[in-house]
Amino acid sequence: MARHREGDECCFPKWNPGFRTSRKFYSEKFRERYKALRNSSDNFIKRSDVREYIFRKYGGKCHLCGAKADLQIDHVTSVYEVARKMTGIDMLNSECNLALICRRCNSRKAP
Repeated sequence: MARHREGDECCFPKWNPGFRTSRKFYSEKFRERYKALRNSSDNFIKRSDVREYIFRKYGGKCHLCGAKADLQIDHVTSVYEVARKMTGIDMLNSECNLALICRRCNSRKAP
């Protein structure tokens, strides 16, 4: 797994869902599509290399309020939106779509 090192240009870990899972991303059934995206995405953002990278990128602070406690990795464009529109699947777990946010700010976001 890729580790972030100073001076590396492209070191964000790659999201690589299995073939069977990725086929479900394009299912005609919303529920099946959403569930596959959610499960795969949850597993990806729980990886230690992804967590370390995102925490380092944001300096261990919520990108909205600067809090240092109860931090979570959040999708800027939600899994629900991607599943609903069936677009942006490739960018769902990209570096630019993942942000560090505290539990309080995350709960204040509109659903």
